Amino acid sequence: MIILFTIPNYITFFRIFLIPVYLYYFVQGNIIAAAGFFAFSALTDFLDGYIARKYNLESKIGKLLDPLADKLTIISILLVLIYLNIIPRFISFIILIRELFILLSGIITYIYGLNFINPSFIGKLSISLLYLAIALKLLDVNFFGNSLFYIVIPINIYSALDYSYRAYKKVFK
Repeated sequence: MIILFTIPNYITFFRIFLIPVYLYYFVQGNIIAAAGFFAFSALTDFLDGYIARKYNLESKIGKLLDPLADKLTIISILLVLIYLNIIPRFISFIILIRELFILLSGIITYIYGLNFINPSFIGKLSISLLYLAIALKLLDVNFFGNSLFYIVIPINIYSALDYSYRAYKKVFK
């Protein structure tokens, strides 16, 4: 039986519904409102997982929705940042390729009927630092935001390779 109606799943659905909200504000040029909604979305990303683990509310649909929400969030924000030329395009492209690479690995794992690969500590660190770098850049804290992007990129690449390796081992063991 698929358990759909749990608090963590509601939070994840809410995070998905926030995507067009902050995208709208970005495109309208209201960076402060967009950054606020994006930051709130990032906080809910940590909140849903914490509640699911702490109160034993993990579900199969949640394990599917949460990474999907992560990918939609990151990909949508990066596309807007590219469009508005807020961060260098090559940084966005590297991170986009990483997100698509992980998404593809997850899809392949799913097609083989296997459980999704749980994010590693390095993957969670990578996403946390990416959210922080984006937030700093949006708040015009350019030196720290730009510097953090250059720290995030190698961590991001390493976490993608680690994720793909773990997916490969799971599929072809």
